Amino acid sequence: MSKEATVSKPYARRAIVKGAAWSLPVVAAAVAAPAAVASTGSLSLAFTASQTSLLSLSLLDGVGVITAQALTTVPTMLTFTNGSGAVSGLATITVSIGRPAGINLPIGTARGFGVAAFGGTPTTAGQRTTTYQSAAVVGQYGFPATTWTNSQMVTIASNGTLNVPIVFGLAGVSTGVAVSLLATFPVTVTVVIGGRTLTAVSGISVPVGAGLL
Repeated sequence: MSKEATVSKPYARRAIVKGAAWSLPVVAAAVAAPAAVASTGSLSLAFTASQTSLLSLSLLDGVGVITAQALTTVPTMLTFTNGSGAVSGLATITVSIGRPAGINLPIGTARGFGVAAFGGTPTTAGQRTTTYQSAAVVGQYGFPATTWTNSQMVTIASNGTLNVPIVFGLAGVSTGVAVSLLATFPVTVTVVIGGRTLTAVSGISVPVGAGLL
């Protein structure tokens, strides 16, 4: 909100010069602020660990836990690797999990995967989407494609690394359709920070008879 004031006599030259001196630090701060963002040119992102076991996965769109009956592989760790210059800024993070290629389910729905926790923090329903294919005759069918999106601060030391654990759960609803092939769900993580986009890719592998889908 601005106000108009009536000045009884002109400012003296000394007052104007004094005011200019106070304004200099403000300009300097405005120029220095993007420095941390500029260093993202040396930043990279990759999946660096995975787990193969009889996993117990939570149902993201329901209640309960399902344990795999066959060895299932999921990525478990994302790593930011930084070069010279510290990085600290707000990042927009999106994890997309696609449908498995080569498996056609024209009727009925199977489960897919979504992000249950990122960086040790559980995700919320409002951050996740689950989208099935659909047709006028059969309605929804096949496997779901899912996304999780959130914004959070990311801080990485110069020449340092940041390891971020990621946990997956089961998304969507199974209508009991049989999945008789190895199902590999592509996982893509996109991080936008400081005007730069970083990408890491992996996959979730579910063998026949795992009982998860």
